[in-house]
Amino acid sequence: MWAVVLIVAVVAAAVAVALGVMVSRTRTELEAARERVDELQDEQRRLIAALDAAGVPVPLERVPRRSVRVAKQAARAVIGTAGLLRTGGINQVLNASLDELGRWADTDRTEIEQWATPEGLVTVLFSDIEGSTALNEQLGDDAWLKVLRAHDTLIRREVERCDGHIVKNQGDGYMVVFSHAPAAIAAAVGIQERLAAGRQKLLRRAGVCVRIGLHAGQVVSHEGDYFGRNVALAARIAAKAQGGEILVSDEVHAIALGMTSPTVAFTPLEPLELKGLSGEFQLWRASGT
Repeated sequence: MWAVVLIVAVVAAAVAVALGVMVSRTRTELEAARERVDELQDEQRRLIAALDAAGVPVPLERVPRRSVRVAKQAARAVIGTAGLLRTGGINQVLNASLDELGRWADTDRTEIEQWATPEGLVTVLFSDIEGSTALNEQLGDDAWLKVLRAHDTLIRREVERCDGHIVKNQGDGYMVVFSHAPAAIAAAVGIQERLAAGRQKLLRRAGVCVRIGLHAGQVVSHEGDYFGRNVALAARIAAKAQGGEILVSDEVHAIALGMTSPTVAFTPLEPLELKGLSGEFQLWRASGT
């Protein structure tokens, strides 16, 4: 009996040592892979910056930024799990809280680097449904929930198509960031065109109209959220828009000029004031042609 126990103990110890060596090697290899992914992303940014400086339009659909970010997140998640397995064993992995596991898979808190241009600019998009409170009262809570779900699907589809990142949403309101202004404009135009075409039957029957505002500038990131005057400015621009309208700041217009598709048109508005911000602002109405 004791001989059997001893043999089992020896085998278990040998397996544990082998597993530890394997985990350590895998962790080292993954860390090296993650560093290589970072290098490739830096090379990609330098190439895009060089093309922009040379006046060469960059076809956004050919820039696989999302693939790079997903690779980094996957490597980070596996590295974290490997470390926990090495230090605490399989039981520690099984008993780890979702918050602990989520931190490894989450993006870096220096998240601006993931979405900013080489100059540190981020394009911020705000959108919401015009008159949502009245529409909710008119439809009732059950029907309104279905409208919100359809609206959510539409927004997320266009944001995903244009390689944007949803920072947060509350009810019918969305805050989204993009690396490049043309991508943000493409997403905004896509949302409005889908609504205008009536492809979303539930949204069409409910009479949903979305208003959108965009601004580009440097922002402050904290715990996955974005703050600063430029964020407030984007929100104020969205508040000035009417249902079915896309308003962009002068900065977004200047960046996008010559880079957006010829199917996007810009119409200047009269300079106006924005609540809580000093001075007047030149805004532009963007639309598909």
